[in-house]
Parts: sequence; C-alpha cells; structure tokens
Amino acid sequence: MFRKFTFVLVALIAVLSVMPVLAQDAAPVPEVLTLPEQIAGGRPVTITVSEMPSADQADARATWEATAQRFMDLYPNVTIEGSELQYDPAAFTALIAGQQLPTLFRAYYTEPPKFVAQNAAADLTAYFEAAGVADVFNPAILAPMTVEGSIYGIPKDAYALGLAYNIPMLQAAGFDAPPATWQELADMAVALTDRDNNVAGFAFINDGSAATGWHFTNIAYGFGATPADIIRDNGDGTYTAAFGEGATVEALEFIQSLRWELDVLPGATLDWGSISEALVSGRVAMVIYAGDQFNWDYTQFPDADLTQFGYAAAPAGPNGRITLSGGNLWMVSNFATADQQEAAAFFQLWRQFDPVELQTAIQVTTEAVGMPTLPLYVGEYQDAYQAFRAPYNKLPVENYVPFVDAVTAGEVTIQTEPGPHVQDYYTEIGVLISEVLSVEGTDVPSRLAEVADEFQAFVLES
Repeated sequence: MFRKFTFVLVALIAVLSVMPVLAQDAAPVPEVLTLPEQIAGGRPVTITVSEMPSADQADARATWEATAQRFMDLYPNVTIEGSELQYDPAAFTALIAGQQLPTLFRAYYTEPPKFVAQNAAADLTAYFEAAGVADVFNPAILAPMTVEGSIYGIPKDAYALGLAYNIPMLQAAGFDAPPATWQELADMAVALTDRDNNVAGFAFINDGSAATGWHFTNIAYGFGATPADIIRDNGDGTYTAAFGEGATVEALEFIQSLRWELDVLPGATLDWGSISEALVSGRVAMVIYAGDQFNWDYTQFPDADLTQFGYAAAPAGPNGRITLSGGNLWMVSNFATADQQEAAAFFQLWRQFDPVELQTAIQVTTEAVGMPTLPLYVGEYQDAYQAFRAPYNKLPVENYVPFVDAVTAGEVTIQTEPGPHVQDYYTEIGVLISEVLSVEGTDVPSRLAEVADEFQAFVLES
C-alpha cells in the first residue's frame, strides 16, 4: 500500500525577481510523489549516499545531515550514511570491479550504458512507477538513462552547451545580438578582438584536457556531426571510431582558421575556471558555455556584474542549431540488496519531489538559482516548478531569453554526448586540439584520422 503525504504551503503566485524572498512568496509545488507505507518491509536497512559535503563546509554539511535525518524520521528502519565521494570515471571503474559502489551515487548522463553493461546499476523502473513520477520527467532527459526500456537513473540536472557573451562589448562593436551562425561568430570575433588590450573575440576551453574535447564536440555538432558520426554503434556489440572524417574534420579546420588565419582566440590556456575568469574580466567577448557554469561565476566572482552577460543557443551550422547536452543523474548500485535499492531510490525521489523538501532546500541553497538549463520535467508540473523557483532567482534571467526561447520553440536540436568511452574520446581529441592550436600548418584530416585509428585500437577494441 502506498500513501501520499499532504503538506500545506502558504504561498502567493510568484513574480520574476532577482532578489531573495520569503518562503510565503513562492508559488506552491504540486504533490506528485507517492511514497510507500514501509520501506524494506520495515526491516533495518543501511544505505550509503555519495556527495555529502565535506566537514569544512559546515553549513552545507549540516543541511545535508538534516535532510537525511528527516527521511530517517519518516522511515525509522532506514539508516543513511553519507560519503564525501565525488564522481570520477576512473575511480568508479575500480569501485565497480570491487563491487564497492555507494548505494546511491551521482554520475554523468553518459554513464548508464557502461554501468548496465557491467551489471553495476540497478533497474529503477518499478520505483518510478510506484512513486508516480515516470510521466513527470522530460522524456528527452530520461532517454540517456534508459537502456532497453528500463530506467537506470534519476535525473539531477541537465544542460545544453550554448554561447555566453559580453553584452556591452558586443554593443560597442555594433552588434545588437549574438551570432546566429558559426560563420557569423567568426566574423564577429574578428571585430571583437583587440590584441592591443589583450581581448579575444571568442574562446573555448583549450587546455588540452577532456574538457577541450567536450567543447570541440559541441562545435562539431554545429557543423552537422551526430553522436554516431563520432562513435558508431555497429549493432553487434562493437563500435567504430568514425570521427576521422566528415563534419568533425570541418569543425577542427574551423578552429584552425580561428587560430591561424583570423587570430581571434586567446593566447592564454583556459580551463573550466579560467575561461570564466576571462569572460567576467572582459578578456574574451564570447565563449562556449554550459548554462550551469553561471553558478561558478556567481559563487567564485561575487564582485562581477553578471547583468553584463547574455546567453544564447549555439550558432547554427549547415543543419541548423545543434548542440550538445548532458548532465548529472543519480544511480543505485546493483551490488546493493533489494532492501537497500528500494531505500536509496525512494530517498532520492523524496528529496527531489517532496514539496517541503524543495522549499527547505531552495531557502538554504548557495547555488545561483536561475541558471539557463534544460527542463527536467514536463507539463503542469514543470510550469509550477518554474513558478516556484522564480522568486529565488539570483541571476539576470532576462539575459538568457535568447537561449530559453530557442530551446522552448524547438529551434535547437539537442544531441547527447557520443558513447561509449566518451571521456576517453574527449581526452584524445583534447590533446589533438592543443597540437592544432600550437603547431601552425597541422594536417587536420590526416591527424584526425590517425587519432581515430588509435582510439579504435587502444580503446574500442582493447
């Protein structure tokens, strides 16, 4: 038997605001979650949950522990033990081998097929259905964590890469809107580059890391590549590295021209953090960005005037606006007992959907509410969820209208990351891009073909 918990939230209809407000000013979130009368049949059960804040984050740690305690109060037979473990693909490979995964853990959208293939992720379909939330989630968001019709992850957040830009810099150069196409981006970058003042017109992460390959893949998508054009599933359990030709070559040649012909890229090496610093300090006018990276700007650069920055969908290529999406999800270990799996699944669904928990979490969050991310939910619940969060917005959401409008109008094709072994692919491509940026005249088609052959031999066929 299942029960629904009823909570009374005194609320007013929310209006868009960038200032913190009191709880009673937030629109209510409707109840959609059905919880069981008992978990594990009332038997004692202990689960471990990753991503617990470290001890030096006293307030965040206390909030996490209080949340866990409230669930344990609902189900006294459940014990929740926190783990500070953060997701890392390499580290989790060893945890899978040793069957030492936390009961509930965060991972990337690219990971479910890999975990399922290793029998490491629990099938959560029955819990979604019992909780009544299977139809609440955005089907496009659930797709990456659905394998052969079964759901193996609970979406945490979702992003699509887009273009962040300095509004005053574009206006000073005579531009009243961000670039609509990649060619227009190149033309605008020329006008925006000012070498005398150390200003680059355009930038992406260029430190040669996996993040460089991640940003490059977004450009390749813009030039028409699909995930299958990068790593092709042969349908028989084997895969082919297909990125040695076609749109990926055109995209890398485009980067090469930005560096050596147009000279619009920064001379400095930029990683996740330093590309944000370059943007907020005015050293670069336009950057490839994930919408949730504005949270980094908000927390790391408290003195920055974030109203100066806009966010738009990725520029269009030959097949229109195509961009890379991804995000984080929660998975449950298949090495856990059935009782542990049930407790872990309902704990995450509870803290994600319970109206009181949502209210409590948003009142204490330090993140920048209002980031331009993809909607996790659909229909009336998504509308209500947005209205609920709106009064807590800390970012200039009006500056992100170009992105939001393009996505909601269906003008942008959202493509998932290629797979499997996407992190290895990103790493290999990142190294090659460093070569292209540092060595003038690199033979892009031949080098990309060589890297694809090496990836085939040492990763896909190893």
